[in-house]
This record gives sequence, structure tokens and C-alpha cells, in this order.
Amino acid sequence: MRFQALAVVLGKKRWPQLIAHERKKDFGLDAYAPPSQTPEGVGKGLAASITPTLKKISSDAQTARTKFPELRQLLFVTAGKVGNADRMKWENELQHEHRLELLIIGREEIITLLMIPENADLGPRFLRLDVDSGTQLADVIDRTRGAAVAVTRAWARRTQGQPLVDLAAVRLDPKGAESSDELSLEQIDQLLSQSRRIVLEGPAGRGKTTTLVQLAQRPRNAGTPLLVDFPAWTSSRQGILEYIAGMPDFLAAGLTATDLARVQQTEPLLFLLNGWNEIAESNSAHANAALRELERHFPSAGIIVATRTHHLTPPLPGALRVRLLHLRRAQRKAYLVARLGDQGTALLTRLDADLSLDELTLTPFILSVVASLFEVDAAIPSTRIGVLAQVVGVQAERDEHRNALQAPPIFGHQVDYLKALATEMTRCGAVLLTEADACATVAAVSGELANNGQIDLVGPPTILAALAGHHLLERVDYPEVAFRFEHQQLQEYFAALDIREQLFNLLDDYNVTDRFAVDYVNDPAWAEPLRMIAEACAEPADDGGTNEKNTRAGAKLVEMALAVDLVFAGELAQLCGLGVWDKVRALVGERFRTVYAFPDGNYRHYAVAAMLAAAHDDFSDIIVPLLSDNDQQTRLETYRLWPDLRVSSLGQKWRDEVRGWTEEARADFVSELLHHRMDGDVAIFAVDDDSIVVKKAAVEGLMWTRSETMLTVVLKSMDPQTFEQVVREYVDLMPTAIRSKTVTAMRSFIESSTDHPARLRAALDLVGIGETDLDSVIKDAMAALPAGDMRTLAQHYIQPALEYLCSVRSKTPQVIDSTGCSADSGWRRSSDCRILGGDSPRIDALGQYLFAN
Repeated sequence: MRFQALAVVLGKKRWPQLIAHERKKDFGLDAYAPPSQTPEGVGKGLAASITPTLKKISSDAQTARTKFPELRQLLFVTAGKVGNADRMKWENELQHEHRLELLIIGREEIITLLMIPENADLGPRFLRLDVDSGTQLADVIDRTRGAAVAVTRAWARRTQGQPLVDLAAVRLDPKGAESSDELSLEQIDQLLSQSRRIVLEGPAGRGKTTTLVQLAQRPRNAGTPLLVDFPAWTSSRQGILEYIAGMPDFLAAGLTATDLARVQQTEPLLFLLNGWNEIAESNSAHANAALRELERHFPSAGIIVATRTHHLTPPLPGALRVRLLHLRRAQRKAYLVARLGDQGTALLTRLDADLSLDELTLTPFILSVVASLFEVDAAIPSTRIGVLAQVVGVQAERDEHRNALQAPPIFGHQVDYLKALATEMTRCGAVLLTEADACATVAAVSGELANNGQIDLVGPPTILAALAGHHLLERVDYPEVAFRFEHQQLQEYFAALDIREQLFNLLDDYNVTDRFAVDYVNDPAWAEPLRMIAEACAEPADDGGTNEKNTRAGAKLVEMALAVDLVFAGELAQLCGLGVWDKVRALVGERFRTVYAFPDGNYRHYAVAAMLAAAHDDFSDIIVPLLSDNDQQTRLETYRLWPDLRVSSLGQKWRDEVRGWTEEARADFVSELLHHRMDGDVAIFAVDDDSIVVKKAAVEGLMWTRSETMLTVVLKSMDPQTFEQVVREYVDLMPTAIRSKTVTAMRSFIESSTDHPARLRAALDLVGIGETDLDSVIKDAMAALPAGDMRTLAQHYIQPALEYLCSVRSKTPQVIDSTGCSADSGWRRSSDCRILGGDSPRIDALGQYLFAN
């Protein structure tokens, strides 16, 4: 009995929503949390035993699943030892037999938890153990937490005081495809606190580093978050605790690796590792081994690794893979208003008027640099490389930097040095250059400039110090002196400038084309710089000579990519624009169609993905039949091959084409395109479509991207009955612009419907969005409920309804006393005291339910 009580307390530290059960007739669970109370929306239960056996667990699980059908996760707390072999066997058995996810807290974990200072009173209270509170260890823990906070604060300074946005992420399946399961920052933090392994993916500039900083900053009752630069740690060849102990803030706190080892025995550690994709190729094997060792030696620690989507997945067995979603438009608006105040609206108007810029600024990094350009009234280009070029120019022209960059030792050649440094970093597949390598790179550039009589020869350390003090380069002092760019996108920008010059130089030299393809096009590390070059090739120039050179360079780039990767070639062709496409369409079309003609289905999928990436209507004769096929699996399979599908793939008359498809095919078209990017033309297509199914599909897609303006337009195009159906399903996601219409529709349903559980649910939904004066509606709906619905609806309907009525009553007392209870005495446990101001025995039964719970 004492152990059962202890187990429930320990379980509540893991899942605070658990509600303890009485000792007898507990239906297999010592505590339970219904789906309505858990962040994941699933039922969670706890069972405890001093003798762990599969038979015991399976028996409890079978009983619990019968009595608690919504149970999905079972926490088994046992005083006995549970080896890894038994643990895996039991987990598989419960998943197979009872569809339950099993988590086990065994003997060693219990001992560890009881050694945490915050839990010092649990041993004496439940197990009659006289445990030393460990004041000395508590001091070490406090110093560790303080040092970790200091490290987090240093990382946060990179945001330069800008407002932060809580990004959401979507769960990925084992093949890397996105699911419909969206996770908030809070949910990711909860999983991390439960000792889960998480791989956080995201493309360039999506906000991976900032998300780790936000996770480290979140308040928590237990656990110390440790932010770690993955490339720096692995290059140090140190163990994780030795590396952390060597950080300046931990040295200042007088902490050693031994101290941290003692802490991790009692205090949960959360390792937040940034930059798996930034590991140098020469260091990849060691990085892989280091992460495996970390995962193996710290089984109770939470581990999250941030990375771009990479051909090598971090070796974390059973890790949850999630991908950061781009900014919602509402989030972008909130960020700009918080940063720019009233001027934020002016910038939003500008973004809405430029489709390219609108899409670009859904990436957090680009949004931040666009806002910085707006603040200094600088021009804002419509391409990523253009935006980055403008940021670099503004930085160099700032008053505190301009003169220093023109004077010795830079002499105005900062771009030459930064290009060379960026190229060397990217060539190594890294984001850091050691001081020795950086000096060698800078020396080569300064030597060439000096030989040409452009500068006086200056020592590399002096040049590096000037660049770090007055431009976009950063000096890193731990674990060794090294240099990096303020953001990897800036490194890739300067690398793109360098290899773009090389590309221009080989336009008439076919002898070196193959070498360029091998060195750059066939190396994944250069993918982002090459995309930037493709964007630049599409930008119109003032003189015809430059335009002609850009077109030739873009065509050459696409031709080289065709020999390496058809999908990448298609992507580059789309980025290069129509001028380049006119030159390469015949060659690209022949290559794509040749591969598509192969009988192997994998080759056909490969070719279709390349066609969709190119986003030109040359392949509409293949794409259109696939997207309009009567078999939904064929349609959905095609969409999944390249999620960023554009309507240009269907031709200029795509509207007329799609209107002729079946209702199901049109709904899939609208849903898939709006799910991945807000396309105003597709949204308007849904507005003009008479099908309710198509309109609902558009609503779901626009709600996923939080595109309130177009969502409002689509919703207003619905007939009242359809609008009411959508409102009832998505009331909490409805745009603020039609709030009054939303409330009117919900109240109309409540007044006209005879489905009393649905009426009650609708009233509670209105409460959830902030509506008031619903107590009489809720009372009436509950009074009309059939008696048999009381227990069935208790958790999801009755309990929240009573909680609302209690809150209303606390402000305006409404208890009618029929046996001496005072009107303001609160809820009293008396069968003679009428509850909620009604005379029905059923209403009185609701009051008794409240008292019992």
C-alpha cells in the first residue's frame, strides 16, 4: 500500500494530469487521466506493483482497457528490476495485445527520483526511510542550473532582443512523410521532459536554433536544459559532460564533469543539441559515435537534435521525428506588430502585395532580416539572395562599420575575404573554421590582393579580428578559437557569390564543366548556394549582357544537374525562371520523359517528382491524368511526391481543367495545395466551386496554414447550413473577422437542435472562445439529457459544464437552499439541497456528481 501511494506521486511528477483512484475496485489502474485532461488528447493510466511480471501487467491492462476504453498509454511503476530485454518484450506485448504504449519506471529510476532534492521527503513519508537531504548536492544542482541559464542567455542574445514566435511542428512517419499530427512547442517540451528522443528538422532559416533556445527558456519544475553546439562538441573529442564543464559559464560556477555526473544521477538532464547537419564530413563518423554514446549512457535524459533534413539521420533509436512548420500568417502579423509597432501594418500590406515576398517571409530568418531592412528604409527585394545581399550591404554601410571596413586592414575587400571563408567552410561541410584554417584562407586572399597591388600585406589575425568586429563573422573561443558566420544562410550567400563567379567563367570552357559538377552540383553541401544562384539567374538586370550571361549560367547549371539528380534539376529549373526554361525545356523534357517511360514504378515516381519540381506545363499531359484519376490513392501518391506543387504544372487554363474533374479529385486538389502553401488563386477557385466538399477541403487547408484572410473569404461563400457545420467542427479556429457570425450560427444551432449532447457541446465551445451568459443554456441542455447519458458524457461534457457553472456561481450565487443551506455558502453535500436552481431530480444528481468528484 505504501509503495502504491509512492508510485502515484512519482507518476504525477511525470504526468501531472493523473487522478489517483481508491485502493479497492480500481479496475486495474491506480490513477487515470482522461483524454480531455492530457495535452496529447489520449487517456493515460498508472498501475503499480512490487512484483513485476508480464502476467501482472497484461492482466491490469486487460481490465483497464475494458473499463477505460480511451486508455492509450500505461505507466507501470514497480519496485523490482526490469531488464531491457523484458522491457522491450512487455512493450511489444501490450502494443500488440491491448494497443497500449507501455512506459516503465523500475527500481533504478525510482532510486534516482528519490535522490532528487525536491523529492527528499518522499522516502521518509512513504517508505519510512531516513534519507539525507543532500544539502551539498543541492548546492551543486543550483549552480548547474544557474550556469545552464547563463548559457541559454548567451544563445538568446543572437536574436538581438527581437520577439520570438512559438513555432509548431508536424510529426513525420518513418519514411519522412508529414502526418496530420501537429505538435506545439509546449507538447515538444513535455515529450522532452519525459526522457524522449526527438529529431527536430527544418529547412534553412525555419527557426531550429531559436526553437531550442525557447525550449531551454521554458519554466520547469525539474530538469536542467543544456544547450550544446553539436559541431563544436564533436570536434573537441571530449565526452559530453567534460565539454559542458569546460564552457566558460560552468567554469565560472566552479563545476567539473564529476559534479555534472553527480547531478545527472538525481536531476534530469535535457540535452538540446544544435546543428547535426553542420558536422564537417571529416568528423561525421566521430559525431555518429558520440551521439550513440550519449543516448546509451543517459537513458533517463531527454535528447533533442536540431538539423536540416539530412541524408544521415541522427542515430537515436525510437526517436520522434518532427519538422518545423513555416510561420502562420497570424504569427507573422503578431511578430511584426510586436517588433515594429504601428509600422508593422505597413510592412504587412507590402508583403501581401508581393506574392514572392509574402511566401519568403513565412520563413522566420528571412522575416527578421526583411523587418531589419524595413526599419532602415532600405529596398526589399523579392528573392532570398536579393534580401541577403541587401542585408550585407546595409551592414557594411552602418556608421559604426563603414570607415573601419574601408580602412586598413580590410581596405574595402571584406566581400573577398568572406567569400573565401564561406567557400572553405561549405567545402568542408562545416559552419566553423579553426583559427589556423581561417588564417590560411585569409592569407591566400590577402596575398593575391597584395600581389595585384590592391592592398598592403597585412597579418591574417588582424584581418579576422576586423571582420569579426565590423561584419557578419563571429569569433568562437570554446572549445578552441574558431570563426563562423552569424547565420548559416549568410555563409551560403557568400559561398554562392564565389561559385557563381566560377560558373560564369566556365560558360565558354567546356573542359572544366565536369569538374564543377563533381565539386559542387553532386555535393549536397552546396545545394543551398546553388539554389541561390538559380534565383539570381532569374532576376532581371539593367543591361542585356548581364541578362544573357545569367540565362546561359542558369541553363548550364540545370544541364549539369540533369546528370546528377533529376528532381534537383527540376527544382533549379523552376528557380531559374522562364528565360532559362526556354533554353533547357527540350533537353529536360526528353530526359524526364525517358525516365518516366521505364517500366519500374520507382523510376516513374522519380520522374513525376522532377516534373512537379520544375512546375512547368510541358508535362501536364502526364500530371493532369494522375491528379484527376478516379483512384484516390493514385492522386494522393502523386501529391506526396512533391508537396510544393504549383498550379503552373497544369497549364495556364488550369481552372477550366480542374473544374472538369470529379468532386473528390477537386477536393483533394484544393486540400493538398492549400495545406502546404497559401495560394490565393486556389482559394478563390474553391470560393467559385459549388461543391460543399470542395469548400470544406479549402477550409481545412487554410486552417492548417492559418491564412485568416482567405479563410474568411471561403467561409463567407458557404450557405448557412454548411457554414454552421464547419463552425461546429472548428469553432476555436474561426477567424476573428467573422466572430459575430460564428457565435450567431452556434446559438442558432443550440436553439433549434433536439440533439441535447450536441447542444451542450456547442455551448461549451462558445464558452471556450470567450462567450458569456451561457449558464441558463447549459443548465437547460443538461436538464434535457437522458439519464443514461450522465456517466457516458461525464468526462467530456458534464464535468466542464459543472466547472463553468461553478465559476459563474462564484461570481453570482445561484444555489437555492431548501434545507437551511445559505444562498452564499457554496456547493454543499446534501441530498436535500437543490443544485443549480432547479427542481429536477436529475439536476440534483448532477450536484451529487460534482460532490463525488
